[in-house]
Amino acid sequence: MNGHVRWSGEGEATVVAVNAIQVTVRSTRPFPPGAPAQGTLDEAHPFTLKVAGSRKESDAYVVRGRLVSATVAVREAFARAVATGVNPS
Repeated sequence: MNGHVRWSGEGEATVVAVNAIQVTVRSTRPFPPGAPAQGTLDEAHPFTLKVAGSRKESDAYVVRGRLVSATVAVREAFARAVATGVNPS
């Protein structure tokens, strides 16, 4: 399941866009600007997203941020999530 994020604690998200270390996801929960959002991509790649902002969009939250201390494997997994044409729900 490419592009699926499970947040630490509760909630899920789908990867919408990736530009190098800048990531946008469609999430079931919001995060305040500056917060470290911790999660796991595709059940295999733990990451931390330094949140730039969240906004409500219909039934979800669009969360933008930057990957912090991300390994090459994590960055590549995010790039693949977008490249495979994941359709955000």
